This record gives sequence, structure tokens and C-alpha cells, in this order.
Amino acid sequence: MGEKMGSPAVQDGWSRLGPLALREGQTTQAQIYATLREALISGYFRPGEEISLRRAAAVMGTSVTPVREALRQLESDGGLEVFGGNRVLRVPVLTAAELEDIRDIRFNLEGFAATLAIAGMRSSRLRLIDNACQLMQRAADAGDADMYLENNWRFHSLIYEAAGRPVLMGMISGMWLRVGPLIRTAVNAPLHFQRSMASHDAAMEALRKGDGQALRAAIIRDIGDAADDLTATLQQTARSA
Repeated sequence: MGEKMGSPAVQDGWSRLGPLALREGQTTQAQIYATLREALISGYFRPGEEISLRRAAAVMGTSVTPVREALRQLESDGGLEVFGGNRVLRVPVLTAAELEDIRDIRFNLEGFAATLAIAGMRSSRLRLIDNACQLMQRAADAGDADMYLENNWRFHSLIYEAAGRPVLMGMISGMWLRVGPLIRTAVNAPLHFQRSMASHDAAMEALRKGDGQALRAAIIRDIGDAADDLTATLQQTARSA
């Protein structure tokens, strides 16, 4: 893993969405909600970035009504917030105290899910997890921050889903919804991707051995290292403000 991540390739979040491919059995609102939620978790948008109702509708090729309802739901989830006198809808800007709170909650939720995941792990799922890990390594080597962040969530969610606890999974994704946009700000932290990949590689090794405690330790180390980088980024931003 070289130093190529110093200048990661980053695309505009809206350009990565594109028109919504509607599927049978789901309402347009539900699909818009799921798409935007996944985008926030994967770091498509940055903290403080305005989420425009009309732009979202135009990009996704839908009317404004289902987009409006999806955005309201995301606001209720904590993934968006109303800000300022003009009541602009934006991606929340977390404080250091909020970040610490989320970190500690993630330690417990994701650590617990990791220990449960071993019993539910199947070879087909393990191959998907390994694929996500390989794609993250490829993204790190190529300097592709977008690809890295997308597969980071894919890697973690595939592990936790193996626990077979949908309520727990919902709580975990709720934490990622809040912290996902901020994770993008850590890509320039010194050695961030090297430490992150070391934790992911350790998680893969634990999965192959069926070692739940080692998997939990790797996941917690990954969360802690990322939180340290994010805290340093917040402090640096505050000093330069």
C-alpha cells in the first residue's frame, strides 16, 4: 500500500447517483429513500452539503413529491438536518462530542454483531466479503476514494448481516448514516488507508479462522482508528476557522 491516497479521486455526489431504475414491488418514495440513504452512508455527500429537493428530483428522474417524503424520512432518521433561517436541508455537521458518542455506540453494536456473525457465516458470503476487501485494496492503490468508501460499507454490512439480527442491523446502519459523510473527510489523514486496510485484512483472517473474538477486535480497531482521524480532522478545521 503506497502513498497514492494522498490525493484521492473524488466525484460529485450527485453525478454518482443518476436516474432511478424503478423496481416492481416498491414505491418510488421507498426506492428514493433507500438510494439516498445508501449514498449518505457511503459518503457521497459531505458534512454541511445542501441537499436540494429539486436537484435530487432532476438527477433521479422523478417528481418532487416522493423525493420530499424521502428527505423528510431521512431527516427523521438523523441523516439530514434543517439549518439556518432559510431552513436549508443539509447533511449534518457533527461535533467532536457527537462523534465520540457515535464511536462508543459503534464499538458495542458492531463488536456484538461481529461476534454473532461467525455462526451465520457461509462460504458464499465470505467470498463476497473477500471481494469487497480486494476492491478496497484496489481502490487504495489507485487513489479512488469513492470506490473505497462504497466497498467499506459493503464489507462491514455483509459481515453484520450474517448475525441475522435485523433490529441490530438497523441500529448499526443508523450510526453509519450519521457518520458516513464525515468518514470521507478522513481520506487525507496520514496513513489512514494503511491502518484501515490492516484492520480489514485482520478481519478477513479472523473470518477465515472462524474466530469471533479476533473479528470483534479487528472491527473495534478499525472504528477507533477512523474516529481518531476524524477527531483530528475536526480539530484542524476548528483551528483554521
